[in-house]
Amino acid sequence: MQILTTGGMEDFCKYLGINRTFSLICCMFWIFSPAEGNTISQVVGTKVTLPCKSNSLLVQLTWKMDKNTLFTYKPKTPLHNYSIALNLSISMSMSESQMFALVIERVQKSHTANYTCEITTSNGVENQRWELIITEREEAGNMDKLVIAVATVVPCVCCLTFALAFIILQRVCKKRAEDQEEEEDIYENCLEGRRRGYNQPHHNKPRAH
Repeated sequence: MQILTTGGMEDFCKYLGINRTFSLICCMFWIFSPAEGNTISQVVGTKVTLPCKSNSLLVQLTWKMDKNTLFTYKPKTPLHNYSIALNLSISMSMSESQMFALVIERVQKSHTANYTCEITTSNGVENQRWELIITEREEAGNMDKLVIAVATVVPCVCCLTFALAFIILQRVCKKRAEDQEEEEDIYENCLEGRRRGYNQPHHNKPRAH
């Protein structure tokens, strides 16, 4: 059985500590990172534009509000508007500056939903998602305060967690190094004792006649 030296044990602990800390950091960023998609918060009465872009050859484009289809477009064919888009006064831009963008001139609370731009190209299907949240002015102020509070608290919690994890890992590695050093001392003492036993002369007792 191979015995690690003290220096090797310390290097191993440092390596283990770095990898554990890095894994912890990745997990924390994953936990506190925002969900997939883009979230937009707007006040009632403002204008909202949700872009949808594609760099590949377009085959078909579909805008959806939750599970309801708003628009369907194919190149060289007219844009198809669905009744829900007309009822909610939602339009799709065909101008070069905002090609395929979803436009709502004066948003209302009824526009709060998840919007998806489904793009079918020669390379496959791509979905671009938007979460639109419409609030009153007072609610928007409270929302801003909540966002500021979360943005302040989350980094502090992350830093504290990283610091505690680093301290704990340092102590664990130090304890393991000390235990390993004690085991090596015991092992060396045993070897030294065996060497001394082998080197001592053996006296034969005289036989009784």
